[in-house]
Amino acid sequence: MTATIVAQQVINGVVLGSLYVLVALGLTLIYGVLVQINFAHADFVTLGAFAAYFFMHLLGGGYLVSIAVALLVGALLGVAINLAIFKPLRHKGSELLPLIATIGVSTMMQNAMLAVFGPVPYAFETPYSQRVFRVAGTFFTEQSIIIVAVSIATIALLYAFMKFTFLGKALRAVAQDRETAGLMGINPNYLIMLTIVLSSALAGMAGAMLAPVLVLTPFAGTSVIVKAFAIVIIGGFGNVEGTILAGLLVGLIESFTTQYLDPGLIDIVVFGLLLLMLVFRPTGLISERREENV
Repeated sequence: MTATIVAQQVINGVVLGSLYVLVALGLTLIYGVLVQINFAHADFVTLGAFAAYFFMHLLGGGYLVSIAVALLVGALLGVAINLAIFKPLRHKGSELLPLIATIGVSTMMQNAMLAVFGPVPYAFETPYSQRVFRVAGTFFTEQSIIIVAVSIATIALLYAFMKFTFLGKALRAVAQDRETAGLMGINPNYLIMLTIVLSSALAGMAGAMLAPVLVLTPFAGTSVIVKAFAIVIIGGFGNVEGTILAGLLVGLIESFTTQYLDPGLIDIVVFGLLLLMLVFRPTGLISERREENV
């Protein structure tokens, strides 16, 4: 095990982990506020990827602008699923109904994309993928730099929004106690909608970042969403900091597993870690801190 190989795998793991974090953050936000899981999140990732692809290849737009386009498409999908699913079912008294509904939405979206885009994979290439930098025996592309930079900027902006803005503090109040927040003059319905829109926008942006790395098909988001769920569980349900740590950890594990074991063992190693966490630390790396009324 040479230092150069280790450094290269760390770089690869950080890049891969950054992508996983972008996908998993949206799941964490929705669970942290609504205590719900959106199974259509994977398809928002896929639609964000296709939005970026067609913006570049049909309209001739730049890749960096296509990321913003994918983010906007994801936000619009968030508005739609809130109005169609979460808002009508929120007061039905069952947490299971929205879960089942999003599974149905996911199935519909996958089949719709399959009918429109077809089963043949799309080659999503950007000019940044071909620009390679070599430093001390390691190499990385400009695309990798963009992925890490966008991920860091997104995490920083999300942290600043949640900690220092009025809306962010109000959102955390709704997550802690929805009824009390409403009595204090906060509109929970508006904050819930904002959470879903933010989560979906992150999914769309993640799709634009993932598309040049993965094969773009109508099921592209599905290939990463299972690991995103694992990351949310490993990090601690509803905990943003835990999700970030778990995402980077899973990225590094995958990178070193590919180098020293076998690529076919990646899922076994990752989900083995998930099982160990469930057995020995079911609250995750950073346990959820949610105050309860007595």
